Amino acid sequence: MGNIRLAFRMLAKAPFVTAVAVLSLALGIGTNTAIFSLMNELLLKALPVPEPARLASLTAPKPKPGSQSCGMAGECDAVFSYPMFRDLAKTPGSFTGIAGHYGFGANIAYKGQTSGGAALMVSGSYFPLLGLQPALGRLLMPADDQTIGANFICVLGYGYWQAKLGGDAGVINSTIVVNGQTLTIVGVAPQGFDGTTVGRRPMIYVPISMRAQMTPGFKDFDNRRSYWIYLFARLKPDVSLEQAGMAINAVYHPIIVDVEAPLQQGMSDQTMAKFKAKQIGVEDGRRGQSNLHTETRTPMLMLFAITAIVLLIACANIANLLLARAAGRSMEMAVRLSLGATRRQLLTQLLTESLVLAAIGGAASLVVARWTLAGIMAVIPEEAARIIQPHLNGTMVLFAAVLSVATGLAFGMFPALHSTRPDLVTSIRSNAGQISGH
Repeated sequence: MGNIRLAFRMLAKAPFVTAVAVLSLALGIGTNTAIFSLMNELLLKALPVPEPARLASLTAPKPKPGSQSCGMAGECDAVFSYPMFRDLAKTPGSFTGIAGHYGFGANIAYKGQTSGGAALMVSGSYFPLLGLQPALGRLLMPADDQTIGANFICVLGYGYWQAKLGGDAGVINSTIVVNGQTLTIVGVAPQGFDGTTVGRRPMIYVPISMRAQMTPGFKDFDNRRSYWIYLFARLKPDVSLEQAGMAINAVYHPIIVDVEAPLQQGMSDQTMAKFKAKQIGVEDGRRGQSNLHTETRTPMLMLFAITAIVLLIACANIANLLLARAAGRSMEMAVRLSLGATRRQLLTQLLTESLVLAAIGGAASLVVARWTLAGIMAVIPEEAARIIQPHLNGTMVLFAAVLSVATGLAFGMFPALHSTRPDLVTSIRSNAGQISGH
């Protein structure tokens, strides 16, 4: 505590240096924290579900002769046919289960109030596999999608329920019209859960067996050459992605060779060989499925690198300020060393001053980070602003704190080492006039 009190006194004696250093640190750490918040939202954050590390995304490789329908949940390499989904779900191998989903646009009417936005068709295994509990009522279950076109029920997204329906608990068992179809509301999704696709916040969840009713004209439930459903799974305990991949491909390969290969017409021998040899990809699914992961990775990393360079420049400038200030404290260091203070004690004191300075800058950086995020959200298109909603939470505060300590050590170490290695005799003699004057 003595070192900290002394650090505050010494910083107060040099208000200009302190003010410039705090401002530089607040800007540097604040912008880095804001950009990290965006990166966390788009690239790093795991789904708010139990044990997200056990989730795995499945991808279906080419060739895929036929029709493909893909969206925000991933590239067309990731979509499966509905019959293949059902085949794999019957024998999930090293997975506890496999779930499917498909996003669509919904026009919703409830008690005279209409709205439009994103919606999601999900298999009955979707919510159970994620391990979620409803905020109200119940969620969709496997029994809710066993019969094609016969499950006129839905689950509301928590955000839609709060924003549009005022969190009315009386919605359960009432009816709502989605794309012209009257559905019975059976539950509300849990708070904080916005689906498994980053960038898409479903207002409503409908059984995937209802696609023909939600998107009129669809007739491909039995078509193995129509690829449109995204799949993910949950690993059994102590099973790796590689082991799960081998197990699911042992199920997939016979279906490809014995069932789907004979359906392909006019395919060359070379393409047929590739078709029969293709395997399902099993990838880490803890962050959900979204093409934003690949589309934003490079620009976000570049932006983070730029702000990191700005912070390094700020650290270098602060180090120069501390070196200039150290020149005026050389007599103090020399006298303290000559009176028996150890170099370690002086290094500790000087680094404490740097860390206190960094802590003040880090606290101020949270304000800068909040302003930076607000500015970013104000200038990006409204559609993008709905997709990403970064905010300062405990993770961001921890990031700012760690970055503050790191920068404090970075700009404080060299000036501290330089200041505690003076030639004692030379320093005292060169300041002899100042000593006698005192």
